Amino acid sequence: QETALRSRLAIPLLIGMDTKHVLANTTVFPHNIGIGCSHNASLVTKLATAIASEARAGGVNWIFAPSVAVPQDARWARTSEGFSSDADLTSALGAAYV
Repeated sequence: QETALRSRLAIPLLIGMDTKHVLANTTVFPHNIGIGCSHNASLVTKLATAIASEARAGGVNWIFAPSVAVPQDARWARTSEGFSSDADLTSALGAAYV
């Protein structure tokens, strides 16, 4: 950021990352499908807070999460990114994440 802000245009960098699984030297959390099995919005809020804190410490200022997909077909390659096939549960846990 310091170098970008000292440049002629002084435009800050927007650093985005799928932090849940790819940020080095941080806590590894389960995929959303596993988190959804908890049915626990309070736990999801704590998890998201930890992810945000670790991302911020690593210089990331934009997180590509949560995925609020509602998978309906297990053949979809990204089924594990959804909290549940139940739209109400996915909505509740997605809101808790944010």
